This record gives sequence, structure tokens and C-alpha cells, in this order.
Amino acid sequence: MLGWQLIKRQAVAVGLALLLLMIATKVEAGVFGWFKRTEIQWSPEIRGVLFNQGEPVTNREVKRRLYYEGKERYDSVATDAHGHFYFPRKTLKVRRVLFDVSVAMELYVTEYPDKKDEDLVFSIGNLNHLNYQSLNLILSDMQCELTAPSKNEQLKYLENPELLEIAPSFTSKCSFTHSSKALFSDEELQQIIDEDSKNIESF
Repeated sequence: MLGWQLIKRQAVAVGLALLLLMIATKVEAGVFGWFKRTEIQWSPEIRGVLFNQGEPVTNREVKRRLYYEGKERYDSVATDAHGHFYFPRKTLKVRRVLFDVSVAMELYVTEYPDKKDEDLVFSIGNLNHLNYQSLNLILSDMQCELTAPSKNEQLKYLENPELLEIAPSFTSKCSFTHSSKALFSDEELQQIIDEDSKNIESF
């Protein structure tokens, strides 16, 4: 009888030890998980052409500015004989944070409109990352006109088309080969506004 009681006590002790170990492991994973780094997309691959009044702009410096919560990075390329420019995809390893942080990507063209000036031709900002299929699409084939007015446009959330207003908007002087797939048209945006107004009135 005493032997059986001893076995029961040992079993209970082992069970408690395993339970405490599991709890400690989960707590450690939760605490130290915040210190682990995760990789975000800072900028997609960019392929573009630069024009001035419809003519290709050659041998002109294009700058890319990347921003993440106080960190800034710049790189630049020169347009080729046909006005083409290219930037590789850029990622950043960051620590997980409890609160949202600002991230941005901008493209500038030097010596426009004057020698000492820089002209902003593309700008997008968001919270936490810039990893969107629609953004990848438009920047894979873009045409920027220096004399064009800046305009605001809205990315589609291609990861889940039912979530209409998740992806960010941006400002640019560019047109995009894949705009019909990746961007909302003015008519589509107006339809969303009208539907939202109807939903509000129905409450």
C-alpha cells in the first residue's frame, strides 16, 4: 500500500514538473519572441523609364529614399540611353514591436526643374511594411513624366480583394503598365464611397 502511494506521489510530482516546464516554455517564447527579428519588404524591385515632355531622360540620377522609424537609407542609379532605371528589392530585419511604426519609400530625380533641385516622382508611406502584391506590380513597370502633375492613387489589396481599403495610397508623377490590375480607378473608388454612404444611412 505504501509502495502504491509512493508511486502516485511520484506520478503527481512528474506531472506537475511537466506542467511547470510547459508554462515556463510558453512564457519564455512569449517574452523572448519580441526580441526576435523579422524581415520586412522595405522596397520592391523597381523598373522604370524617365521622360521629360515625352522624351527619354538619359544619364540622370534617380535617388531612392527608404525610411523605417528613424532609420534612413539612400541609394541611386543613373538612367541609361533610353531613360530606363532599376533598383533591386530591399528588405530590412527589424525587431517585433508592440506598436505600429512608420515605413516609407520615395523616388527623386536630380537636377529638375533646376540644377540644384530634386523632384519627387513617387512616394508611399505605410505602417510596419510595404509588402503588397499591387505595389510590386506597379513598380515592376512604371513610366514617370517630369512635367506631369503629382496625383494620388489607391492600391488594391490583391492578397484578399474582399478587403477593399487595406492597402495604402501613394503619390506619383508616373503611369503604370499594370494599373488596371493593381490600382482602383476613379469609378471604382466612387462606387466604394457611394456604397459606404448607403451603409451609413441604413444604420
